Amino acid sequence: MGLIVPVYVFVVDVILFLAIGYAFVFMLRRMNKYDPDLNTMVKYSVIFLGLAELGRIFDLVDDFCCTNIATKAEVFLYFVSIVGVVYTVVYYIKLVENNYIPSPPKSVKKSPLGAHVVFSKNRFLDVIELLKNADFPVLAVTRSPSMYQGFDNVSTVWVTQVEGGIKPTALHVLQDIILKFVRDNPSSAVLIDCVEYLLLYNDFRTVFKFLANLKDHVVLQNGSGFVVFIDDSVLSEQEKALLLKEFEPL
Repeated sequence: MGLIVPVYVFVVDVILFLAIGYAFVFMLRRMNKYDPDLNTMVKYSVIFLGLAELGRIFDLVDDFCCTNIATKAEVFLYFVSIVGVVYTVVYYIKLVENNYIPSPPKSVKKSPLGAHVVFSKNRFLDVIELLKNADFPVLAVTRSPSMYQGFDNVSTVWVTQVEGGIKPTALHVLQDIILKFVRDNPSSAVLIDCVEYLLLYNDFRTVFKFLANLKDHVVLQNGSGFVVFIDDSVLSEQEKALLLKEFEPL
């Protein structure tokens, strides 16, 4: 059984066989090394390059003997592998676009409320005054959930040591609840009326960092309003000044 095609055709077939084989081994050695999305692309590459390499084997066989079965298998494998490689390239481009090319920032409908502090002596009246014309979702972090009864647009988080509420030391839990609320409710508002209670269980520096960090996420990142109620008699002048640097008085 001898070569039945010109030598240059056979040389080209061998070069293609080696090139596709190299690409196949290259991708095979990278299986399960990356994150799930990129690893999916690698798996697709291995499958379709493997089919292409199998097609090259049939092509090399066809260079020595003209078999109808080899020709049909070669055409079928080429068709599947070319379509698969095209799909893999498109998948990879979309993956790069979604993960590595920054998308333009989405326009966020912002609440007109902004970030404010209320130095409140009569908490109930100040809260009612703020909420009476509110037509947007509100989350109240409070010691007194009953104070917000009658407001259909207000959800409450009870801060307490009692089971069923959120402990005042669990500031990270409060933050997670608040951020989920503002993400799920665009142009909403968050009220915290129990800062004095938080200060009983945490030092001022910890509570201030908690409030400042929340302001950045709630107001600047998500476009919601953020209002903090506190009796300024529990604050030193320095602590009050720090709050006023982060929040506008209301």
